[in-house]
Amino acid sequence: MKTAKDLDHTKTVIVLTDFTKSALNAADYALFLAVQLKTNILLFHSYYISVSELESLQINDYQSLAQTSKSNLEKEMNRLNSLNNSIKTSTTNFRPEIDYLSEGGGISENVCRVIEEKKDIFMLVMSGFKARNNDDFLFGTEIKEVVKKARCPVVIVPEMDFLRL
Repeated sequence: MKTAKDLDHTKTVIVLTDFTKSALNAADYALFLAVQLKTNILLFHSYYISVSELESLQINDYQSLAQTSKSNLEKEMNRLNSLNNSIKTSTTNFRPEIDYLSEGGGISENVCRVIEEKKDIFMLVMSGFKARNNDDFLFGTEIKEVVKKARCPVVIVPEMDFLRL
């Protein structure tokens, strides 16, 4: 079975996740895209801690956040790998490689830095969500910031179930 590493060019779809149902749906859609486009997947979670919260946190609490993020990413990677193995590919034997990355800090700053550092990022996929109050028009603040700052195409997957592969 071929992976993106076997191809002349290796491209990656970065998938932002917060482990919500909406984010899982976006990851499923990203897997569908990755198979079709013959790209790999990088799951990315940014756990945010404000400066005021950071001052009050013990170092163990911060490490706990990092470990929880890593653990959740591993679970999501395993879920997508299982889904990946069950997909019937009629036109190709390509299976994306799935990896993950977790970092503390703001979402838009972190994801834009990752896109800049990893020259193989082809596209960003993230879930869309309804604004929880009237302050956000159309999308949440984080979505707007990522779309504004990202230096690659951004696909926003709506909250509704895309498909179950």
